[in-house]
Amino acid sequence: MRILIILVIILIIGIYQGQKQENEPLRGPETQTLKENKDNQLNQHIETPGERPTSGLTTWIGKDIQKVKESFGEPKRIEPSSYGYEWWVYPISTNQYIQMGVQNHKVVTLYAIGNQVDVAPYKLGQRLEDIYRFTIVDSEIVVNDDSGAYQFELNEEDLNTRLLVPLGDIYAQLYLDKFTGKLTSIRFLDSQTLIEMHPYEMMYRGELAEEKERSDDEWEKVNRASEQQIFDITNVLRHQFEENALEWDEDTAQVARGHSIEMYDKDYFSHESPTYGDLSQRLEQEGVMFKAAGENIASQYSDAPEAVHGWLNSEGHRKILLEQDFTHIGVGVYKGLYTQNFIEKTDEEE
Repeated sequence: MRILIILVIILIIGIYQGQKQENEPLRGPETQTLKENKDNQLNQHIETPGERPTSGLTTWIGKDIQKVKESFGEPKRIEPSSYGYEWWVYPISTNQYIQMGVQNHKVVTLYAIGNQVDVAPYKLGQRLEDIYRFTIVDSEIVVNDDSGAYQFELNEEDLNTRLLVPLGDIYAQLYLDKFTGKLTSIRFLDSQTLIEMHPYEMMYRGELAEEKERSDDEWEKVNRASEQQIFDITNVLRHQFEENALEWDEDTAQVARGHSIEMYDKDYFSHESPTYGDLSQRLEQEGVMFKAAGENIASQYSDAPEAVHGWLNSEGHRKILLEQDFTHIGVGVYKGLYTQNFIEKTDEEE
């Protein structure tokens, strides 16, 4: 009888733990910025950049927004970024998702995901070894600008998952899935935007522009925009892996949002809240009914596309991101802290 009771207790514990999926918190890549000195010198050798394509989405960098409207129509959303430009969001379909960064009425950057977007000279789904065959890949990329010279340094992880490639007078960030070895999404940028974002370790000669202080209202708008972008990009990725699309659940989003805010305010980075407990406890306190739940958190990523790419390339986070049983999602972003909460709703809640 005692053995039977012990087995039942173990079974109950196992079932409970199966309802909640967590993993190690994910920190973004190092983007240390160093000023050139006698010990750190910029590389003067610059590879001949690849040619900028004459077709595809790269051609939109530098174009006036009126031409964008003529070809793409009005964006579904216009959202602020953390870098001075506004995102014009075109969630055309689960096969075509585009964000255009617009500043001073011109496109300065563009992010695209989906297997029907034209990202020449590349193709989403292309294998890394094919890209290396026709692309000059360097771990040090020097960008010369009116304000100075800037050297971006790619580490080994970057060279396998987050390449930076010059294409004439613009640059491409190639986001690769290290588990499949395929190109999953891409970002094109002009030189000024690349310098402003500096998404890699950077050494510079000259003067860096001062980072603008944001008001609470500005932060709120950037946070909400990031949440929606993470939601959209997550569903495009799930479609690529033949998983069901997730529905937005605002109660779950409130739980995620509260966790990001608390991590910032109380200066910790963990799935376990010192006040409200683990994910299951936080969901239950908000009255969210669920069969199963999972959580991804991240910090130090420059924006929503980078955060989702980081989760995709981390085994534990990827499992939650692509879990087939989840039906709903809520995302909470606060000042560079990202929380994704996934749930499988109970039958009576569906």
